[in-house]
Amino acid sequence: MNDESAQDGSGAQERLLLRFRILDSDGNGYLDEGDFDRLAAEVLGAMGEPFESAKGRAVLDGHRRFWAGLRAALDADGDGRVSRDEYLARLGDPGDAEQTVAGYAASVAALVDRDDDGYVERDDFLTCMTASGFPRANSAAVFEELDESGAGRITTGHWAAAIVDWYRSERTDIPGHVLVTPAPGT
Repeated sequence: MNDESAQDGSGAQERLLLRFRILDSDGNGYLDEGDFDRLAAEVLGAMGEPFESAKGRAVLDGHRRFWAGLRAALDADGDGRVSRDEYLARLGDPGDAEQTVAGYAASVAALVDRDDDGYVERDDFLTCMTASGFPRANSAAVFEELDESGAGRITTGHWAAAIVDWYRSERTDIPGHVLVTPAPGT
């Protein structure tokens, strides 16, 4: 991401800041492996999935690969963690983001597909999103955007692609961008 696009008021900067806040699960101002383990634990706990199950292992591995990719790409000073400034200054290469996030996104979508039918139901989506730190009202709005057919469910592939897009795109016309806006009633 270049400095101009981060400062253009389009919401890209706000999305970067929100992503950092969500990923910094202990709120210490740095991303590290523990943050990603905590995030995985929150999602697995909310979904009632054991760590040792195949889906549990995949989610934990996906979170750890996400962290390893961010660390490799963004830890400019080599201290084993990523500061907010490092995150904001160096994040934005769509290729890196897609590579780093794709496995994580697929594992989360597969986890939330409780009956393995290739679909994520609305309530399960909301459970996962709120466990990940997103406001329920904003998450519901994202689901409605993703549920183009109005069937109350979305394909795992569609959601995984939307997760990747949210992490790699600077565009503000994507479904996940509503996560940046204040939740209704706040």
